[in-house]
Amino acid sequence: MDTQRGSVLLEYDMIHLTCTQNDLAPLDCSTVRWLDRDADFELARELWAACQQELAYPDWVEAHDLGYTYAGIVEEGEVISCAAVWRYSEQAWEVAAVVTRDGYRRRGYAKQVVAFVTAYILRNGRLATCTTHDDNTAMIATAKSVGFKAQPE
Repeated sequence: MDTQRGSVLLEYDMIHLTCTQNDLAPLDCSTVRWLDRDADFELARELWAACQQELAYPDWVEAHDLGYTYAGIVEEGEVISCAAVWRYSEQAWEVAAVVTRDGYRRRGYAKQVVAFVTAYILRNGRLATCTTHDDNTAMIATAKSVGFKAQPE
């Protein structure tokens, strides 16, 4: 995929990872909870704003209607890390929209939310997938630490 940024043309390759029940690393995810579509919109909107992205309620509802469900770690009234499950097929569901707030990175929060949604996917009998840019080393490391393995092209 080519992306134009300013006058520089950037090329990104994607990496595709999968996780099975046998690969999933056990992890305490007791601080992670599902974000309610209606009750937690303001928490989600504030997290998106902290990541310099705008989130409008119709877009949040549409994401849910398209099969996204979000989980996160909420501390002191803020989502500090979240991930989504995207139900894109009958056989496989994607770990998507993983983000950790600045100031909370490199503390294992993303690993917890990724493990939480991955366990949910696997409990529901689906293959857990994760797709990211091949230069997104933080996401790749997080996914692999939970048990994801890169798939050959």
